[in-house]
Amino acid sequence: MLKNILKKEVGMRNLIITNLLLLLILFTVWADDNLKEKNEVEKVNHIFELYYNQKFQECMDYCWQVINQDVDNSAAYVFYFSSAYQLDKLQEVINDLDNKYISFIQNFNSTKKNEIIEAQKEYQILTLLNGYSNIFLYFTSSNGNYYLDEGIDTLRKSLFFPVSFSSVYTGLSIAYFEKKLNEKAISMINKALNINPSDPIALEYFAKLQNNLGNYQQTISRLKNYTYIKYPDMLYQLGYAYERNGQYDEALKTYLLAYQCDPNLLGQGFISLVRVGDIYLYIKNDKEKAIYYYQQILKILPDSLVAKTKIEEAKNYNPKEENKKNNDKTKNEKK
Repeated sequence: MLKNILKKEVGMRNLIITNLLLLLILFTVWADDNLKEKNEVEKVNHIFELYYNQKFQECMDYCWQVINQDVDNSAAYVFYFSSAYQLDKLQEVINDLDNKYISFIQNFNSTKKNEIIEAQKEYQILTLLNGYSNIFLYFTSSNGNYYLDEGIDTLRKSLFFPVSFSSVYTGLSIAYFEKKLNEKAISMINKALNINPSDPIALEYFAKLQNNLGNYQQTISRLKNYTYIKYPDMLYQLGYAYERNGQYDEALKTYLLAYQCDPNLLGQGFISLVRVGDIYLYIKNDKEKAIYYYQQILKILPDSLVAKTKIEEAKNYNPKEENKKNNDKTKNEKK
């Protein structure tokens, strides 16, 4: 009897110890994942801070540093080329990358024939840079569709890397989105976010797709917990989803956050301020606040025709007259 009791106690103690060890392992994995995500967010937020404060050379240098440390950072690829473009160095940078790629291939073929080229970190970096450069040329070149197809072909080669990178799927999702291949774009975005749930470029394109399809709640559900990422173009998409969903206070808060992240109106900070003014004017009937936010645009962009037109519209706006027009229109439609 006593032996049976002792056996049960030992068995229970071992079970408790085993469960505690499992919990410790799970906690360690969770802590490691959280630390990794925190480090990634710090990197991308620093990229955004440099770029949107017009420190383009610093941003370009930092992106290059990040890319060489971490192959899998789509924001670093995007803003490396964005910074080069702002500095009027885009073609110079692309020519330099082409030379590095040719040099690498020649060196590899002469010294490392028996190794797998896709496993080489330098090859992975140069291939991804090549793919993203073609996508960037799509937006800036008159021969855009050619470069978009080239970008897709290059990034598809990256699928044969021995490690799956979210930046590969993010790049492909951008290209498929621009080609209006929505199903392929959604598939690539989901794969990117499965690898890196806080990839800001993938989150932006996820929201663009869902918003285009009218799935505003999908955008809100996915992005609402990532407002600590200081990427104005992503935040704008979330604000737009809130607005279209009738959640105007949340939309205002998110649009203003996008503007705060883009004080020089290089990205979607501009349209975010326009939307803030429009909500105050047409939804909240507050002309003074609407004009105030339109005027913030003119402080940065004094020649903005959009802002000047919006201010005139706001000055002449009469909510009662607008309501009467809408009511008359509704009556005529019913006849």
